[in-house]
Amino acid sequence: MTPQDLVSRNVRLVSLPEVCIQVQALADSPYTTAQDIGDVVGKDTALTTRLLKLVNSAYFGLPRKVDTVTRAVNMIGMRELRNLTMAASAAEVFSRIPGNLIDMAAFWQHSVYCGLLARSFARHCNVLHAERLFTAGLLHDVGRLLMLTKLPDEIGQAESLRLQSDRDICDIECELVGFDHAETGQALLQHWNMPDNLCMSVRYHHNPQDAHDAHLEAALLHIADQVTHCAQESKDPLGSQFYDPYGALLDSDLNAMDIATAAVAMARPEALALTKIDKDAITEAVDRSAAAFNQVLDLLYPMAWETR
Repeated sequence: MTPQDLVSRNVRLVSLPEVCIQVQALADSPYTTAQDIGDVVGKDTALTTRLLKLVNSAYFGLPRKVDTVTRAVNMIGMRELRNLTMAASAAEVFSRIPGNLIDMAAFWQHSVYCGLLARSFARHCNVLHAERLFTAGLLHDVGRLLMLTKLPDEIGQAESLRLQSDRDICDIECELVGFDHAETGQALLQHWNMPDNLCMSVRYHHNPQDAHDAHLEAALLHIADQVTHCAQESKDPLGSQFYDPYGALLDSDLNAMDIATAAVAMARPEALALTKIDKDAITEAVDRSAAAFNQVLDLLYPMAWETR
């Protein structure tokens, strides 16, 4: 079995909401207008509300309030609205994964924080359309969800082995299954007709040196992922009555330097060298991401505040 087989054999499982498919098709057409996008998204009241709240949030910092999807397209661009629609729809696709397989609240918290960091790093590196790195961050581990759904025993074993060693999870998954969650994520995003560059950055976020044409984007995503893992390390040790697995994401501006130091030690040196991201850049990104985290998470994935 290959990642492509896993996706193609479960088309019904990974099908996007109809409105998302329509927006994707419209965004790919050179003849599409902002009004066309607005008309399609407007049919889904809940999605419209979430998108407008996000566009009007501190994440974008627009100078005036946006009250229609059409105006949102004119303000932030068709590409960005397409990506946000995808991000807002992704949780629906895997909303029925049993809670005993994965902590979905923790998954989307990690994903949102990684997306915010990736966007900040992309801006630091003057990457064109830096917002696309936000979407890459949101979706970088989505392959895990499909693998957990269809291969729960193997992926559960892989996670247990990872916790017992210092080995990379991708290496363990390849040994047990023949491919890893990054490859599965790429296949799934390709099935969803996401841009090739975004698919490649997700595919190589553990090994950015192999990303070829998406070398820089994969490196940015890799660093963002490592910083997120470091931020998730609570200041109180596991087992403490004060232990909070999510607390570090909510107040990480208070220990940003510690997070930056740990992340630099964990990230691949070639990724740091390529992007020229250092401790100061990471500290700045952590401060900025901590400030936006609550609002963006609540708007995109409100269920991610649930705790067990």
